[in-house]
Amino acid sequence: MASGGNGEELMIKNKQVLAKDYITGNPRESDMYLTTATTKLKLPAEEEGAAVLVKNLYLSCDPYMRGVKNPEPGRPHAGSDDKVEILKNKLGVDEAFNYKSHEDLDAALKRYFPEGIDIYFENVGGKMLDAVLLNMRDHGRIAVSGMISQYDLHESEGVRNLMQLRLKQIRMEGFDVLQNYHLYSSFLDTVLPYIRLGKIAYVEHIVEGLDNGPAALANLFRGLNIGKTLLLLAPHDD
Repeated sequence: MASGGNGEELMIKNKQVLAKDYITGNPRESDMYLTTATTKLKLPAEEEGAAVLVKNLYLSCDPYMRGVKNPEPGRPHAGSDDKVEILKNKLGVDEAFNYKSHEDLDAALKRYFPEGIDIYFENVGGKMLDAVLLNMRDHGRIAVSGMISQYDLHESEGVRNLMQLRLKQIRMEGFDVLQNYHLYSSFLDTVLPYIRLGKIAYVEHIVEGLDNGPAALANLFRGLNIGKTLLLLAPHDD
């Protein structure tokens, strides 16, 4: 926190990762570049109060950051046998499968979930959603976070099994984290004790430095990350 002095102005430099143009297909390092922008920061006069300068330590790296649409299909490659092992041995998931190893997703879901699916967290869309709808149980719930398989398509794939929503009285609803920030403190109160007790496990993929941001984003679509990707921008004691 810094006190203002007579409304003086400071010039603040910030590194940025920007796209060179519309991205065709899955993002590549060459689609982005690193630059430095200068921002004019006007400090308040002392009678107006104090100014607070915030320094980011981490930056979340997520598929949605690919951002702009484009006229041609790029495909994420996120599944792997290594990730299946982490889900089962590290995160305590009872069953998991690599969708790349199963051409018939409906048959795979019936094999791993013979009694059907009660709750599905949707982040894929397309053929996976179609197969899941066939395997949902009556009164099941689908929470829609995203549909990564559709982000780079000129025309989104149709979903053929939506009638299952009516036949099985399934509730399918989208959500946006920005609309739920008011629940964040209660979320931490609930989740943190479970993490401390080891009842909730998580895996992070830490990439050091904003300079490596383009590679970190590109690797999400290559399936090279294991866990949640975070860019370490500055050490905690810096």
